[in-house]
Amino acid sequence: MKDSPTTKRMLVAFDPTKPEKASSDFLVPVLDNGEFVLFGTKSKRHVSLGMVVFVGREVSVNDVFARLVDSGRKVPVVAETLDVLSSYLKQVSGLKIGQVVQISGNASEGGFSFRDVKVAKSTNRRSLP
Repeated sequence: MKDSPTTKRMLVAFDPTKPEKASSDFLVPVLDNGEFVLFGTKSKRHVSLGMVVFVGREVSVNDVFARLVDSGRKVPVVAETLDVLSSYLKQVSGLKIGQVVQISGNASEGGFSFRDVKVAKSTNRRSLP
């Protein structure tokens, strides 16, 4: 793919009941029964919320596709999946680090978007040593 988008941001699984818990379960948008959902590449489960994190290196469409394939997820149409991943990287690069989002959209609408989700701030404060 020429001019393939790259970003240094990705989505990881976010649990609102444990907002301070760090996650390493990277999320990828996939189609499931005509609806876009966030798929955890580590947990191999659908996740409702994702948090934007800085990954420290440029991530390309091919990197995300490889992670999706390595997770064992079946990819029915490669070209379509690459288009979805390209859109994903473009959208994630415009989000703020630490922002919590939810995916919305379906195949008949032709795409997906991310909605900002307001999450209560954690009241747990770490004491300094």
